[in-house]
Amino acid sequence: MNEPGRRDEGDGEKETAFRSPILLQFAVAAAAAGQTAILAFLPSLVDEGPVPLSLRAHDFHVASLSAAHPLAALLFAPLWGWLADRMDYRVLLRAALILLAFALAPVGVVALPTLYLLRALAGMSAAAIIPLALLSTSFAGGGRAERAMHFTWLTAFVFLGDLSAPLLAEVSGAVFPRAPLLMLSVAVAMIAVLMLVAPLPVRGAARPGSGGDGEAQSLPTTSILLLVTVVGGGGLAAMHVSLLVTRVEASLNREAIAWMLSLCGLAMLAAQLFHTRVPWLVTAPRLLACLTLGLLAAALFVFPYASSMIVIAGLIVAAGWSSASLRLVTSFWISGPTLPSGWKLGLQHAAASIGQALAPLAIALADPGEQSLILIGIGWMSILLLVALPLVWRRRPGSTNATV
Repeated sequence: MNEPGRRDEGDGEKETAFRSPILLQFAVAAAAAGQTAILAFLPSLVDEGPVPLSLRAHDFHVASLSAAHPLAALLFAPLWGWLADRMDYRVLLRAALILLAFALAPVGVVALPTLYLLRALAGMSAAAIIPLALLSTSFAGGGRAERAMHFTWLTAFVFLGDLSAPLLAEVSGAVFPRAPLLMLSVAVAMIAVLMLVAPLPVRGAARPGSGGDGEAQSLPTTSILLLVTVVGGGGLAAMHVSLLVTRVEASLNREAIAWMLSLCGLAMLAAQLFHTRVPWLVTAPRLLACLTLGLLAAALFVFPYASSMIVIAGLIVAAGWSSASLRLVTSFWISGPTLPSGWKLGLQHAAASIGQALAPLAIALADPGEQSLILIGIGWMSILLLVALPLVWRRRPGSTNATV
């Protein structure tokens, strides 16, 4: 309930809080789609150059282009979050959507160096859209449970973008062979136009009634949550790139890769729908994080030895589920609901981008026979975090929630 006299436009804020999340959900879906839509096309786009590439150079450019998007997000997400704490975040959010539409449209008709630039611009845009959409929901009011639901649905639409993007790109590529992301670019442009007139929540003051559970996390807890985000994003990215680079045995064709990526997105979306029904995000976040770290580690250990499509698909589903759950836990708990921080949400998105950038780069630099060691190494990092997380992320004295 609003405090009497606290704001004159209270009723208007309720209407904004009711309507704007739908548009924000489509915005984060578009930002995520800008990352995954192009992945299945990267091998063919790299091979379209005037000079034939060696096998090692081919794999290097495929992995590096995959890493360019999250690397740009890594560099710019903290900046956008810092700026959002000091100016109207709505200006940054709307400008990022417009930039994303322009970055997607020319893909397929540009040379390899320009493709790197477009991937970086798309990453810069996503680095603003996703954290600032989460920040926006924090200003819409409500308690911890309501905020958790907002975060869960927004994260679900991030993964809905992951799920739909490869298939949408296939359809667009069939209609516009030289511009496989044109349909996605048009969709992003439409979202940007609607966002220009949408009444987004304004920055609010501290909300009463949250109690001590709204306090910001300590530095050690924040640090380990960031490390969990790095590992969750890196493990999944390593699996994705392993699908793209040339395999010793039969390589997956582009259509099979697109279906695998979409299956991963479906698993990530299913994880979010699961968390809308099961309240572990609020009642048992440490247990949830430890279980998913263990599942991710198991998938990473087995993946290098998988040979059948069914086994590969099952491991992709397990990794997608785990990465999605870890992303939700860290984004929700890294910043308290009383004083939402764009800076911390930007750091969390940057941490996710670190893993998504470093894992592909490591695979790009590794010899073909040693690429599987990257996945196994990330699996061991997951095990170490599983052990360390309960020791560092402790229940605060006086907390009313059973964060076990």
